[in-house]
Amino acid sequence: MVITLVGDDGEPQYQEVATVNFTDFAVLNVDGEMFFRIENPGRSIRDLLNTLESLVGLGFTCKPVTFAKKKPTLVLESVDVAKLIGLKVTDVVLDKDLLARMEFRSKEGINPEKLTVLNGVPHKTDSASYELVYGGVKGILQFSSTGMVKVGGQLAPRLIYLIEQNLTQLV
Repeated sequence: MVITLVGDDGEPQYQEVATVNFTDFAVLNVDGEMFFRIENPGRSIRDLLNTLESLVGLGFTCKPVTFAKKKPTLVLESVDVAKLIGLKVTDVVLDKDLLARMEFRSKEGINPEKLTVLNGVPHKTDSASYELVYGGVKGILQFSSTGMVKVGGQLAPRLIYLIEQNLTQLV
């Protein structure tokens, strides 16, 4: 890519740039705790984290907010309709030497209590997808045990706000 720069003397200068990377992020202060939200994280966020470490100092640490034991209840309680439409479970122990991955999908909604195949079987929830409706506007919320949260639809700005307000309860 060739970029045109205007020099101090007003003359155009041409410079070739091999790649362009950008990362949208936000630093949030919720109830006195600092959170770092990265939108669409790519593999190049290492440079961003290294820069933060050099600015803040060697005491800088961060860890992902994960949903292993908790879920964003504030979001699910702050909408008119919340339907679980996708559920992925891993490490389902069917026998001593038999593990399985299971994925459940439904347009009508999934009632986790009715998934009798998982009753009494050790497993981990890998991800969950919800269809949410608020004031007639739809949105999609998907969160995984790794901390990745995906929002979509017209309800996305409200969902992001509600998730950010719920962060301290998830830690």
